[in-house]
Amino acid sequence: MNANTDSSTSEVVLLERRDKVAWLTLNRPKVLNAINSPMRLRLTALLQELDRDASINAIVLGGAGRSFCAGNDLRESANDSLELSDQRSEEYFLLYNTVRTLTKPLIIRIHGHCTGAALQISLLADLRIGGSDAMIGMTELNVGMPVVIGSSLLLAVVGETVMRRLILLADFVPAEQAMSYNLLNEVVTSDRLDARITEIANGLAGRPPAAIKLTKAWWNEITSPLIEKTWAYARENREMLAEARKANIPTRFGDRNERP
Repeated sequence: MNANTDSSTSEVVLLERRDKVAWLTLNRPKVLNAINSPMRLRLTALLQELDRDASINAIVLGGAGRSFCAGNDLRESANDSLELSDQRSEEYFLLYNTVRTLTKPLIIRIHGHCTGAALQISLLADLRIGGSDAMIGMTELNVGMPVVIGSSLLLAVVGETVMRRLILLADFVPAEQAMSYNLLNEVVTSDRLDARITEIANGLAGRPPAAIKLTKAWWNEITSPLIEKTWAYARENREMLAEARKANIPTRFGDRNERP
């Protein structure tokens, strides 16, 4: 995903405007765009800014390098305090709520791996378009992380049987299988991914914004009970969840991700 951006390539999230479509790119390719605090905050701020921008009618989110996103930066979770864990959780709640309440369509461009927090963002978005190389998984149990938010989001999209399968096996499923589970809306060959997403995004950008805004507001209304219950459960059990992460994430994961 190449972009002529509004900021330097040192930014953790890049922005390119193409007519009425904004293209955002997660930009930590050395660590498969693992999400750390600067990326969470920057992505949240950009999404909020674009949602207020009358010149933008649709948003695309993708990742630089060989994968969309490897999920949460595990180095942040390996040795942090309860206070820092709470801060990280609140940053994710804000990001997830921002994605969920966008008034403009959000398309996720998935190539390579998409797991954990990245999959959760994708499930909250409107459309997920994958390249033929896409590999999707909810793999938190592999590092001892309880799957609370992911369970609720998967349940709404794939149903209980597939939700349990994805979480308990904690593996990656290839693109075509992911589409059969409703994790992807479409799969195209990797060389056509940008062209297909451009076609979809331009089509959405040409539709009446007021009609889309009202439709999405209703979607948020009818999905709010489960989402709000999930947020409340995660907050009520934050100490238990934080201790589980700290106790089970191997030290080697702390060494895997490096800050840009």
